[in-house]
Amino acid sequence: MEKYQQIWVFVGALALLAVSALADVVFLTEENFEKEVGQDRGALVEFYAPWCGHCKKLAPEYENLGASFKKAKSVLIGKVDCDEHKTLCSKYGVSGYPTIQWFPKGSLEPKNYEGPRTAESLAEFVNNEGGVAIAKILLL
Repeated sequence: MEKYQQIWVFVGALALLAVSALADVVFLTEENFEKEVGQDRGALVEFYAPWCGHCKKLAPEYENLGASFKKAKSVLIGKVDCDEHKTLCSKYGVSGYPTIQWFPKGSLEPKNYEGPRTAESLAEFVNNEGGVAIAKILLL
């Protein structure tokens, strides 16, 4: 019995770790997009589809990026599920997945990101565009 309790505690701890990593990337919807993006900070937004293989490959890199910028108040790292929020994705011209766009502070006019899909490259882009600097990419 005690062995099963230890297993459940371990499983619970892993689940909490996974949820906390995802919490570093803000899930954007039609309801919160303009409240979060285009305000007092720049935003890097990934437009994705849950079934997309390239999106699944990017996911750990993007989560790592979110964790690395978690304390940067001048930058938001967000994502939009285009299966759930088709109107929002259409509004920003998304036609393939993943599409990554930078929204400068105070603007809803995005700049497409065309670089490598690694946390390091994305961080360099955010640092350059947002005028911030992070010490290093966290290893999750």
